[in-house]
Amino acid sequence: MSTENIVGIFLPLSLAIIMLGFGLSLTPDDFKRVLKYPRSVLVGLFCQMALLPILAFSLCYLFKFSPALSIGLMILAASPGGVAANIFSH
Repeated sequence: MSTENIVGIFLPLSLAIIMLGFGLSLTPDDFKRVLKYPRSVLVGLFCQMALLPILAFSLCYLFKFSPALSIGLMILAASPGGVAANIFSH
């Protein structure tokens, strides 16, 4: 199996299965709890949308990463999604 097949087929398929598994474990009470206690959701959003990019920028600045590595790290930090976001929010 080539790397193109792994990246193009296997990784998106495994991500879809993981996301489906997390979605199937949700109940209506989970959504009610978010509406009743929105602070946890807001703290999580703040950490992922603001704190994570600030931390990534700080690491790039402190360790003097190459421009290419710095850009890659900033893109990863600024684009929440995939398995990590699902695990954190679960």
